[in-house]
Amino acid sequence: MKLKQTSLALALALAVGALASGCTQQPAATDADAVAEAGATHDAADAHAGADAHADADHAHAIANAGGTDFPVPANHVRWTPDAPLMEGMSRVRTALAGLEAESHPTDATIAALAADIDAAVAYMFANCKLPTEPDIALHAILARLMAGSEALKANPSDASPVADMHAALHNYAELFDDPAGGPGT
Repeated sequence: MKLKQTSLALALALAVGALASGCTQQPAATDADAVAEAGATHDAADAHAGADAHADADHAHAIANAGGTDFPVPANHVRWTPDAPLMEGMSRVRTALAGLEAESHPTDATIAALAADIDAAVAYMFANCKLPTEPDIALHAILARLMAGSEALKANPSDASPVADMHAALHNYAELFDDPAGGPGT
């Protein structure tokens, strides 16, 4: 397995392991080959999650500092339409990230609170979003990166490097989803 695929599988495993239920899915009306390929990635992550279900803060920190892997944007991709809970949750994530950057010398407590805000936004999206299979799998990869970043921030508040990968995850989201509030350059 290539390094990028391994990182994606680890990120997906973290998402599956941390929030076992995931988003509610609706039947997909997308290209069957793309869904099958994305499903195979998701199945591999599930298998990895079973083998390593006890991901801790050190594991999340390692993933975040290694730099996350973007979910691949298919050729000629037409951005998916997010549902209202997805747009709300991503708005909350952007607000928390802006709060991390607004503080010139944030305290550990401030960083922990903003990381908790990101975790709450991710939990909200897992509980409320309803997406077809393919965008749901892509979203899980993005949310896994956000969770890994927040865990890394809580584990080591003095290391702000996970914030860059969290921004990269938001940029990947903007490439994949047609969210008016989170366009390219997010």
